[in-house]
Amino acid sequence: MELKIQELTDRLRDKEALLRREIEKHKETKEALRISRETFKLVLKQMPVIIFATDNDGSLVFFNREFERVSGYDAEDLADYPEILQLLFQISKDNVPAEPEASGEWSFRSKDGSERVVYWSSTSEYPPIPGWKSWKVGVDITELKTTQAKVKVLSGLLPICANCKKIRDDKGYWNKIEGYIRDHSEAEFSHGICPTCARKLYPGLYKDDKSQ
Repeated sequence: MELKIQELTDRLRDKEALLRREIEKHKETKEALRISRETFKLVLKQMPVIIFATDNDGSLVFFNREFERVSGYDAEDLADYPEILQLLFQISKDNVPAEPEASGEWSFRSKDGSERVVYWSSTSEYPPIPGWKSWKVGVDITELKTTQAKVKVLSGLLPICANCKKIRDDKGYWNKIEGYIRDHSEAEFSHGICPTCARKLYPGLYKDDKSQ
């Protein structure tokens, strides 16, 4: 009987030792996972793209430095605005999306009231951090859009009259070449007379010119 009790006691001790080892392994794994997630967050903080995450209620739970730069709101400001996303993505009084729902361009209202244009990309449907319901990644393309709006480039085939050199526009109207180019590019014209035309228009000025 005593041997039986001793055997059971030894087994219990072995099980307890095994359980302690498993608990320690679990703690180590949990700590390693925590460090990994914190490191991941630090990397996201430094990324040169806009990154933010929301919880189940749509509240902002993570944002990086680029988010602060583009929005104009720092961490202290954001702590005072629980509904910051509704403010940033407000389009009109009747249309206030909490956040962009898919890839594409969305207006982003900064703190100073200026509108930033951001291209948002779809991310994984499985957020990498517990507590994140969704997360978004975006690139500020405001300067690019502004530059594109200013730059006009002529391309393709231009229908031009072989005689008067007028150009036909998309509506079928014929325009003077300088007017057409001015309206479709950043070029401006200053007028002058080339030597060939000057000789034709003012032959008296060139009567002694032996180069004629």
